[in-house]
Amino acid sequence: MHYDIVIVGGGPAGSLTALNLEGERVALLEEHQSAGFPAQCAGLISQDCLKLLKKYVDAEKFTLNRIDGAYFFSPSGEFAKLRGRSRGVVVERKLMDCEFIKTCPADVFVKAKVTGVKKDEEEFLVRSVRGDFRASYVVGADGPSSIVARELGFDRPKVLSAAQVECKMSMDESFVEIYFGYSDFMFGYAVPTGDGFARVGVVSKSNAIRWLQKLLKEHPSVSKRVDSMKVDEINCGAIPFGLVEFVRGYAVLIGDSAGMVKPYTGGGLYYLAIAAELLGKHFPNLEKFREEYMRKLGKEYAIGMRIAKLYKELSDSDYDYLVRLGKENEELAESLHMDKPSTLIRVLPLMLKVVKNPRLAVKIARCLL
Repeated sequence: MHYDIVIVGGGPAGSLTALNLEGERVALLEEHQSAGFPAQCAGLISQDCLKLLKKYVDAEKFTLNRIDGAYFFSPSGEFAKLRGRSRGVVVERKLMDCEFIKTCPADVFVKAKVTGVKKDEEEFLVRSVRGDFRASYVVGADGPSSIVARELGFDRPKVLSAAQVECKMSMDESFVEIYFGYSDFMFGYAVPTGDGFARVGVVSKSNAIRWLQKLLKEHPSVSKRVDSMKVDEINCGAIPFGLVEFVRGYAVLIGDSAGMVKPYTGGGLYYLAIAAELLGKHFPNLEKFREEYMRKLGKEYAIGMRIAKLYKELSDSDYDYLVRLGKENEELAESLHMDKPSTLIRVLPLMLKVVKNPRLAVKIARCLL
């Protein structure tokens, strides 16, 4: 079968790409029976991201909860309650991802695991368990272990480990919680889904399950508020870290396969939705797509990587100090946007003024400036 474009992967990266390539003859190959399964996401997105997704589906009907801000916990259990410039929503990703793939204008093939991708002089040959597909262009939207990236020689992003449970938890349901000191790389989190339940997880370099167990059993606040007998769902997954080159000739990577996630949180839906929109706008000029995407988000990735570097530099006592500082200077968070780390750089001079610990101020300045 010959198509203009073959998209490998039917998650949001693949289906949103197909939705933006209307008018082209597209085949979308999804390994599983349905998109969105297994779930590997806390479902927290910004209002800006929700607005972007409304172009494709009635995203409001997948909204579980609305978020006004975050509690930031130090390792000792101290916390600061902060509100930023953006607001968030918690969505049911499993159902929303299914809706994306149902509405995309492509020939969709499920249970179509791809086994090989080759390029000859004129076209790509994509081999799958559902048969062979030929196309002038190929899109790798098949996650961190992308076969498209591997077969076509793309660089690969680093991979972090993530583990999450859905459980009964007592918390302020209009605020997420972030837990520093309970990961060897990033942090732990709790995202309230409503009705007394939350998605509690950890993103780490390795052994996220061990870090999650530590968070649930040993954190001075979390351990007292989680009902260990009411755990409904356990998920583990891989999160890419670091944007890689995502265009090569007539092939393009999008979403997790390209590392299109926020390096400081691991969230990727907003960044990949922008990529899908720009790809549709500039197709078939893939180089123009790459240039505009990097012009729009390149700075955000660079600053996000600096924030991720800062996580590794801070000690438990540093986090304790910063949380206390956050309590005393809540106004510093008011201009921050959850999808735009560049907003942190704008308030950095004010932040450094109130940090009275010279050693810590040097750490922050060295990583972020």
